[in-house]
Amino acid sequence: MELIATCAFGLEKLVHDEIKKLGLWTIKTEDGRIFFKGEELDLVRANLWLRCADRVQIKIGEFTATTFEELFNQVNALDWGKYIGTNDAFPIAATSVKSILHSEPAIQSIVKKAIVKKLQQKNNLEVFPENSGAVFQIIVKSNKDQFVISIDSSGESLHKRGYRKHTNVAPIKETLAAALVKLSDWKPGRTLIDAFCGSGTIGIEAALIAHNMAPGLNRSFAFEKWPWMNTEKIAEAKEEARKAAKPEEECRIYCSDIDAKMITVAQENAKNAGFEKIHFEQNDFNTYDFNTLENCTFISNPPYGERLEEKSHVEEMMRKFGKKFSQTKNCSLFFITSHENLQQLFERDADKNRKLFNGNIRCYLFSYFSK
Repeated sequence: MELIATCAFGLEKLVHDEIKKLGLWTIKTEDGRIFFKGEELDLVRANLWLRCADRVQIKIGEFTATTFEELFNQVNALDWGKYIGTNDAFPIAATSVKSILHSEPAIQSIVKKAIVKKLQQKNNLEVFPENSGAVFQIIVKSNKDQFVISIDSSGESLHKRGYRKHTNVAPIKETLAAALVKLSDWKPGRTLIDAFCGSGTIGIEAALIAHNMAPGLNRSFAFEKWPWMNTEKIAEAKEEARKAAKPEEECRIYCSDIDAKMITVAQENAKNAGFEKIHFEQNDFNTYDFNTLENCTFISNPPYGERLEEKSHVEEMMRKFGKKFSQTKNCSLFFITSHENLQQLFERDADKNRKLFNGNIRCYLFSYFSK
């Protein structure tokens, strides 16, 4: 089958490489989507192991449509009975960009009617109760009249690992936190410091990577309730993931935050993830003795200060941090922020600058290395 891994803009290369690492054949990469080949077992493995992807979908069809009649006929021609049973739920979600068929509610309605008609013909039924407990979320993406129809196999977004029960006001998604770790120069054995740790997501994702733990191992997926999925293959993939873990791997991760309540939250999240040895401390970064820090990687999602009254405070904080970091030896720094002027605040050009999105906020990952 043909599968699709979706992700935030800017993370396509990371997800592509994760798919290749699973031994799967990639077909093409588009903005926010990687198309690849796989079987049922690969579908399960992708959901378990992809750290930076949002969802794994089964591609059902791809075609051009400029009228609702064309859309109905193209959708109706697809083999829906191969996937959806007479009692299964199949809600529709549609997005349309620069297409003649621009009304998303109308697209959803036509697609639903086309699928119902096909299932009625196949099963000789008039009514579908959709009460089996299995959910086949149909995703319809239209871009310049080109439609891609898929079924979401993940259920909740893959960033919901299951360990984060509480968060701060503006938490970073687990998938983006994992991406920051992968985009940094940090490796297990090197000290990692997050001086603005919030609910501890960056440190926990680094620990998952260091211990080679599948990020999806402790959560459920939509495909687990699909009647035609092989339960033995699901169990096989999960057992493979458990055996692949390296709990003995050395891991030096230090996380701090000025808010004592968030440290309590972070500790609880780390405990839920199985990492009680991550060092969390209520602390202001100004208390660090940066002169003594050597061979460390800083990775942080510092406060953005989106509100006007907060902006000057955050900018002053960044100025101080830039001066402090310059005192370190053989250390690197990876900051994701919405502040385009971070380089001016640091009074130093970043060695690398990468555009990413934290939710709907356009951000920049500024990378600094020791001079």
